[in-house]
Amino acid sequence: MPSSPPPRTLRHRIGRFVGLVVALGLVGPLAPTATSVASADSAVAPTAGSFTVRGAGFGHGFGMSQYGAYGAARQGLSWKQILAFYYPGTGLSPMPAGTRVKVWVTADTDSDLRVRPAQGLRVRDASGHSLTLPTGPDYTSWRIARSGSGYRLAFRTAAGAWRTRTTGLSTSTWSFADTGKVVTVVLPGGGTRSYRGTVALVKRGTGGRTVNRVLLEDYVRAVVPAEMPTSWAADAVRAQAVAARSYAVRLRDFYDYDGYDICDTPTCQVYRGLASENAQGDAAVRATAGTIVTYQGKVALTQFASSNGGAAAKSNLPYLTAHPDPYDGVVTSQAWTKTISATSVARSWPSVGTVRRLQVIDRDGSGRWGGRVTTIKVVGSASSVTVSGSAFQWRFGMRSTLYTVG
Repeated sequence: MPSSPPPRTLRHRIGRFVGLVVALGLVGPLAPTATSVASADSAVAPTAGSFTVRGAGFGHGFGMSQYGAYGAARQGLSWKQILAFYYPGTGLSPMPAGTRVKVWVTADTDSDLRVRPAQGLRVRDASGHSLTLPTGPDYTSWRIARSGSGYRLAFRTAAGAWRTRTTGLSTSTWSFADTGKVVTVVLPGGGTRSYRGTVALVKRGTGGRTVNRVLLEDYVRAVVPAEMPTSWAADAVRAQAVAARSYAVRLRDFYDYDGYDICDTPTCQVYRGLASENAQGDAAVRATAGTIVTYQGKVALTQFASSNGGAAAKSNLPYLTAHPDPYDGVVTSQAWTKTISATSVARSWPSVGTVRRLQVIDRDGSGRWGGRVTTIKVVGSASSVTVSGSAFQWRFGMRSTLYTVG
């Protein structure tokens, strides 16, 4: 049993991030629709003022269970067999060497781009012009900021003053690059984060967003340790590498975001640059180099979550199917229990008055108790309200929609 907590991924927290997904312009790939099956449970009254909810799994349940991948690897399945189990009907295909992705660095929120000086650091435009930047005690930081329809370059002196530097570059997108192929970004709070590849300030209204253009393989090197403990069985980590690589390519190829392909938060995939890389993750990336999951010649949407509770959920995609998962509980039980007071339910939906009962109205048919809750009714002294199973889940901090009341 691993000592690490469940992997922190978008896929097990999608309900909570629906608003953020819309705000980021990430609608479309992240919210498959499960098929609802009429299967009403008996209504349950509170006991001593509370409801006891029993559940299983951690996440939405679409695609690969990370704990399931670990369990499968422990039972001898290869990474290719793990991927075939969780994405049935798919195949594996190679990506060309040199494939790159553009990642929005969301922690850089001040609409400019600051980096640490380094030997070989250059600023360049999208037209092919560049300027090598000097180093020394007079240069503590370099900054690209917006200026009219273009940009301006400045450096910070040892005394803390900013001075503008003439560049002769065009108004096309400016970026920092380094001969060492690593650029260290200075974040608004003063912290730093180093990235492979180049880092650009992409125009966004009158400001800009920081975007890291990086080789796909280097991107995956940083994602894998952030999404799964790399101390887990090697074939599980390899399956994670292929899923992460495929997910990034899918978003790059199928969705047209403004100046980037994918973000760096759990809303997309966690990516923190060099700080996340480690030897075990690198080994998984090398062992699966360039491999992506495809369906009928196109890259698949390889969603994954921490645990499906013993049954994968059905999506609207043909390779994200509902099926039992005998591997999900091999390493550790994914059962959980939550106590919810009737008073807290009433506070969430005050129009119902005093809460009398909860009743699951229907489920998706995949998993224990008849599957994941799609709708649940709150019955009160004044009225009743029916809400989605995921809304109820996130309102009370439950791990999944695979649950039963009482």
